[in-house]
Amino acid sequence: PAFPKMIKLTAKWNGKLLEMELPEDATVGAVRQMLAGLTEVQPKRQKLIGLGKKPNPDDDLQLSAIELKKGHTFVMVGCKEESVLPDIPVSELPTVVNDLEWDYQPEEYKNVKISPEYRAKVEDKLSKIKIHPINEPRRGKKLLVLDLDYTLLDSADIRNATERISDLKRPYCDEFLERLWPHYDIVVWSQTSWTWLEMKLTEMGILCHPDRPPPKWNITFVLDRRSMFAVTSVLPDRRTREHEVKPLEFIWRRFPENYGRHNTVHVDDLSRNFVLNPANGLKCTAYKEALRRRGDDRELFHLAAYLEHIATNLEDFSSLRHGEWADYLRRNGLV
Repeated sequence: PAFPKMIKLTAKWNGKLLEMELPEDATVGAVRQMLAGLTEVQPKRQKLIGLGKKPNPDDDLQLSAIELKKGHTFVMVGCKEESVLPDIPVSELPTVVNDLEWDYQPEEYKNVKISPEYRAKVEDKLSKIKIHPINEPRRGKKLLVLDLDYTLLDSADIRNATERISDLKRPYCDEFLERLWPHYDIVVWSQTSWTWLEMKLTEMGILCHPDRPPPKWNITFVLDRRSMFAVTSVLPDRRTREHEVKPLEFIWRRFPENYGRHNTVHVDDLSRNFVLNPANGLKCTAYKEALRRRGDDRELFHLAAYLEHIATNLEDFSSLRHGEWADYLRRNGLV
């Protein structure tokens, strides 16, 4: 009998090149099983990018049905830790939102009162959605809430990327997290689809580092779009626009002994995401066109200096206007 034609593949995973050889009638599921043996990352935690035309192809798809080049290389993303992020049923996954379409610009820097309607929405989220800490909150630490897409990562073409997602990470991201972790518990709150959230954070090296020493920071927990709800904002021309927000009260109510209005900063490229808590919001510039900008973008470098200085010099952030953080740096001789 004729032997089946063999296909050679190379998977990129956390800086490693994993070489495999499988018969052409093997399935994507067989690739996952082989990767599990090489990496200890379970098949259900693997995200495959560049193996076929669409990301994360179906397990029953045969390799012979995919247009593969000789020595085809693709990216596998996944983490060994089973409990890094909880599994979410597909039926509960949010749709992907283009959050660059517009933004809300508050005319005054003050706390917006939560109406009874919005408070009811917070209560609804508190009753239905649990926060799963990856690392327990630390007593005496401030809280830093970070957006992901266009704040820490250029996500514009990520679904079609065949290069490492880490190449799209904002410059100084690791230094930013390392510098601030001694002072803040760090939370990532993203409007991205849950399907992609773990993949992005793992490939960026933010959640786990299998090939490196223990990281010099930890993420306390991660939230996705399910923890957001819709509000209505009034635009400058008096038109109204419904959009979703990240209500910090959702976190404060869960951990009242750790966090509150006085010690929380929310960094986001969209100010509309913190419209219910504008005094806690710090709007950064959106990080786009990463391959062109990564050589000169220093936003996180300067933000780290600001956030470190206020954490070490102030117990209460209530008097600060985070929108003027660059002026704060200049006034205090930090630039």
